[in-house]
Amino acid sequence: MTTVQDYPQSSETAFLFPDIRPEAKFIQSCITKYSGIPVRRVFEVGCGCAPHVGELAKLGYSYAGLDSNRSMLDFAVHEWSHLEPAPEFIQGDTVLFALDRRIDFAFVMHGSLYLKSLKEMISHFDSMASTLHHGGLYLIDWCIQFAGPLTPMAISTPVSESHGPRVRYLLINNRLTDHAGQALRKTQAGDTPRRRRHNQLKIIKRNRDIFPQEFQLFIRSLSDFEFVGWWKDWDLSQPIAGDSEADRSAVLLMRK
Repeated sequence: MTTVQDYPQSSETAFLFPDIRPEAKFIQSCITKYSGIPVRRVFEVGCGCAPHVGELAKLGYSYAGLDSNRSMLDFAVHEWSHLEPAPEFIQGDTVLFALDRRIDFAFVMHGSLYLKSLKEMISHFDSMASTLHHGGLYLIDWCIQFAGPLTPMAISTPVSESHGPRVRYLLINNRLTDHAGQALRKTQAGDTPRRRRHNQLKIIKRNRDIFPQEFQLFIRSLSDFEFVGWWKDWDLSQPIAGDSEADRSAVLLMRK
């Protein structure tokens, strides 16, 4: 079994989705409609190889990204070395972090917020509060559990081979490991043909499910953030309410 860290150039296709431009536009729409401050510098938590940097730079934003994996960050540095101003890439813990200066907007993409306990949730949001300017937004993508947590997901994604092996499919499986703690073992596996044989790129993470009403109560208990709204399918005209399903949710908070 090959881990995704062996092929950082393939992580965009193996574990992310190819619609980068609409996602960057959605980020801009959130800023335009809801931000309480002008936004010049954005910050991504769990950035990996930072596939959104190019599109965000076109929209006029400078970028900082945080990730724990050095190989991913090295690839991102090489991939985006032509941009001015140069993106800033920081190796560190997404549970407990601090930046040398505050940022205007923060985001986490594709469920990349891995918090294993309530203690880690509190630590993460305390760190974010000390990082984000008052009036700044925090966009959380696909991290709040609106669907059944143990439902397997299979995605077939035709993608180019410009940065690595072609990915045939993405399979996401969750296994409950702690009922009381809402803890899961999450496995994402992508099948890639390479040199006439198939490799499987795999990520295994331990995470804590965060459910919608629990999340709202948690945010209300904090003094630093307020809930702005949540939407499905990255569409601000589709708020999540009532019996509406949300295969992919976007949640927006504001720093008080």
